[in-house]
Amino acid sequence: MTSATPLPDPAPPGDLARRLAPNLVKTHACEEVLGYRFRNPWLLWETLQANGSLVCFMSLPRYEEGNMRLAILGDKILDFLLAMKWYPTFEKRAAFDRLRTQVTSNASFIEVGNCYGLSQYIDRARCASDVSPVTMSATVEAIVGAAYLDGGHVAAATVVQTLGIQVLAEEPFG
Repeated sequence: MTSATPLPDPAPPGDLARRLAPNLVKTHACEEVLGYRFRNPWLLWETLQANGSLVCFMSLPRYEEGNMRLAILGDKILDFLLAMKWYPTFEKRAAFDRLRTQVTSNASFIEVGNCYGLSQYIDRARCASDVSPVTMSATVEAIVGAAYLDGGHVAAATVVQTLGIQVLAEEPFG
């Protein structure tokens, strides 16, 4: 059995991390909303970087697309949590697909993000005055992905439950 490959440190390198450290104040306020304290606050910081924010132009490949890598991971973690809830029900796959479409839709994530005021924490694209719906949706998914990397599926489930995403609802099938 092989051990898991260690994940790269999400903190920006050296001097850049020191210059960006004051930006972590925003992450602490966001943690209060999420009901989860990140062991590594740089994961949440990365989550709050919209595609096109200033960090995307710092010649650091890991940040070129803002929070999109974490959003992809968060999308898959949400699928996993939903599948774990669905599997023991013996419902047909069509029931899973219907619920997945409903729960993991951009519209659902936009509603969650707006309900919890997440736009105030997101570092927007340089030319954007507001957080776009696509950015809001990606940020909600990225939050789930970052929580997973920080504390595993329990941390991801905690954030999902706090945000009221229906993945862990008592009776999602039937």
